[in-house]
Amino acid sequence: MKRAPVFRRASTPTRNGGTERGLSTGKALGQRSRMLHERGIALMAQDQSAEAIPVLNQALALAPDDHNLRQCLARAYFTVGDMGAALREYNEIATRFPHRGDAFSNLAGVLSTMGHQELAFNAIDRSLAIDPGNTQAMLNLAEILKNLGDWAGARDVYAEALKVDPQSHKLHMQYGMTMVALGEWPAGWAEMEHREFEPGVNVHTDSVEAPRWDGRASIEGKTVLIMHEQGLGDSIMGVRFARDLAARGARVQMRTPPHLVGLLSQAPGVEGCSEVGSPLPPHDFYVPLMSLPACLALEPSHLDGEPYLIPQGECPAPIAALLPKDGIPTVALSWQGNPRHSNDRRRSISGELLAPVFDLPGVRVVALQKYPTVQELLPVAMQERVVDLAQVCDTFVESAHAVRRVDLVVTVDSAMAHLAGATGTPTLLCLPFTPDYRWQLQGDTTPWYRNMTVLRQPEAFAWEPVIHEIVARVAALR
Repeated sequence: MKRAPVFRRASTPTRNGGTERGLSTGKALGQRSRMLHERGIALMAQDQSAEAIPVLNQALALAPDDHNLRQCLARAYFTVGDMGAALREYNEIATRFPHRGDAFSNLAGVLSTMGHQELAFNAIDRSLAIDPGNTQAMLNLAEILKNLGDWAGARDVYAEALKVDPQSHKLHMQYGMTMVALGEWPAGWAEMEHREFEPGVNVHTDSVEAPRWDGRASIEGKTVLIMHEQGLGDSIMGVRFARDLAARGARVQMRTPPHLVGLLSQAPGVEGCSEVGSPLPPHDFYVPLMSLPACLALEPSHLDGEPYLIPQGECPAPIAALLPKDGIPTVALSWQGNPRHSNDRRRSISGELLAPVFDLPGVRVVALQKYPTVQELLPVAMQERVVDLAQVCDTFVESAHAVRRVDLVVTVDSAMAHLAGATGTPTLLCLPFTPDYRWQLQGDTTPWYRNMTVLRQPEAFAWEPVIHEIVARVAALR
């Protein structure tokens, strides 16, 4: 007769210390892992992802099969820009949890960021096969399609995702930006109004009690407060709309970061300019800066591209001394944007790649790099071949004077591009293969700035053809 199996009670001790001790130890390790995990999350919330990484690795050593913990670690690596480590962790998650669609969606996201679009497409295809209704995966698919150059396909993916989740502000916002890129401006600007409700999108920070202007109410004789939002370049680009409001009879007040008060107060149509955080000036209506295109039903044909930010007064003597009018062609370079920008890896150019421009004889090369500095971005040998204007340009007004004294500005997609365009200086704008929506998708001109020529990457991360074109155009100045 077969005997029934005998099961020990969990509390029965054994000679080596017992199951009870094993369970107790396991519980203690689990608690320690959770404590470390929570500490890592707290550090990341304080923008200290680099400090969070060793903490999260300690936690992972105690709980290697904790999905959420591995996700947190992978995200920390991604945040600090260690793409190799992020890819390793996301790949490990997909290997350990092959039944999870989000694992393959996240893997696709990091692969796409690194430029491996075909591999990313395969991963996102696996993700959607597991979970067809995952709108985050659909968002990732749309981004991959844009990185492959299929913006129309991306627009259609957003439209399908909105059928699944019509209340998603992020989907509406991304849908709108894609439509603007494709030239569908009024409908796209309207969709982008959802950005205000999306966490993490910088709209405006001051509390305003006045009614919001919707583009329809009469503003004749009224004061309208334009609220700063997003980046410095957005404010330089958007201050042009003060003229449109003034043409409707409004008195326009601008709200900006302190760096821009002096410059934007000189813009046509602006009656006054105050910095964010200071007491609000009296006003009858307010409107977020990037809502003005929707309020005005903006079309490309509405933009004349003419300069609108000409700095007042004489050029400061220190700037004039570094930029003499001596007949030598002068080219100003700005090749690096804010490294904290989400797309900086694609939009910025390595300084070493610009060596052929620095090597051109008979041309004065100056740098319009405030942050990061020339010393941080260039080898010592190249630093000696460039005039660093950061030492004499402490404000945007001074930078505007400097820009007006050069013959050509060569810049990536940063605030400097908008400053050069707004001052009417001949400008070469260097764009990545996947450009920001406002520059649209083809052509070497832009309705935003008449004196700007757009140079586009032929494929992702391919700056060499762009540099070749820059060299040819700079050489022609001689």
